[in-house]
Amino acid sequence: MYVPFNEMKDSSRIWIFQSDKTFTESNLDKISEKLYNFCQNWKAHNKPLLSSFAIFFDRFVVLAVDESFNQVSGCAIDASVRVLSEIEKECGITLFDRFQVAYRDGNAIVGCNLQTFKRLVKEGEIGLETLVFNNVVNTKKDLENNWIVPVKQSWHFQYVK
Repeated sequence: MYVPFNEMKDSSRIWIFQSDKTFTESNLDKISEKLYNFCQNWKAHNKPLLSSFAIFFDRFVVLAVDESFNQVSGCAIDASVRVLSEIEKECGITLFDRFQVAYRDGNAIVGCNLQTFKRLVKEGEIGLETLVFNNVVNTKKDLENNWIVPVKQSWHFQYVK
């Protein structure tokens, strides 16, 4: 059962998928339609899931489930992976590369692989106050409060010590 993202409880479980490139207008439409239909029908053990999605900065897809309504299952998570894999193929993007890092450079959002990120840290291009996207947050409340944080407050910190 789809619910608008802003109506999801703060405790809702989330998954963040970062694209390797900015979504085109056409991709945004495809992604939104596909995820809306998916959330409308998403179930775990034949029980509907209260779910939603959001697209941020034309680069991040966030799926959310209110587990106080019904618990998500491994099979339901697998179903979400399948739909996101379809989106990857249809849109020519990559959403499952966990070695992609995104950070802010002024108002721009820059994506790079982990090796490039490490090099930029060593060269001083990225420092303790650089804002990074901490894609390992797992609740809607964490998304709102701890997703975009300075390097010194994220898992990325290990690369600037």
